[in-house]
Amino acid sequence: MTPKKCPLCSRLSSKFRNFFRRLFGFNVDCQEINIRTINDSARVEAINAAASDCVCEKFRMSTHSPGVVEDSERFARFVFSPIQVDKKGKVKPNSFSHVHSRGCSIQRESHANDDEILALVNLVLNGKDDRAWKGVIFGKCQDMRSIVTDAANLRAVCAYDTANPENPAHAELCQTQNVINEADAIELRHNLFTAFGSGTIIEPHQYRNGAVWNSLSLPLQAR
Repeated sequence: MTPKKCPLCSRLSSKFRNFFRRLFGFNVDCQEINIRTINDSARVEAINAAASDCVCEKFRMSTHSPGVVEDSERFARFVFSPIQVDKKGKVKPNSFSHVHSRGCSIQRESHANDDEILALVNLVLNGKDDRAWKGVIFGKCQDMRSIVTDAANLRAVCAYDTANPENPAHAELCQTQNVINEADAIELRHNLFTAFGSGTIIEPHQYRNGAVWNSLSLPLQAR
């Protein structure tokens, strides 16, 4: 006699198998996920649906990157007005809002050379007379990855290598699937703001001893 199968046991077994596959990255193609979601306005949600619990931190998401993002790395977030600063020139806490949707762009400071940074700043400024480069704020990767949700004490943000050919040091901060309500989202933005030195701006002429600033054209410097 063939023993009867337990439908509930079968479903639970399947869920556990899928959990461990995702936990250890089996059957997850992080580079395909990155390419498929690159222009998705709900990119973060799509990444979490395909690879939850920051699985893709263990694998390169871009062939253009120098490798996965390490805990020891230092992140730079470039600050431009009027996008990310208020009327007093202070960084807006909501300047991290893309962590919930498209992914919050950052630079891996130890992997970016001056020419690549100059190209990034020029890309943002050129053709946009109302914009000005205000400087850079810094944070540690380990501090970002240590941020948890208040209610469940689960990880709230992932740091992925999402380089492109023009910017191999590009990375992104993306909220996890554990951020489930507006209170969690507000807390995450606040914690990111704190982790980036509470918005303390290193001015362009101070950043890298002025190497990038001095290479900008005079009209761009004057903004």
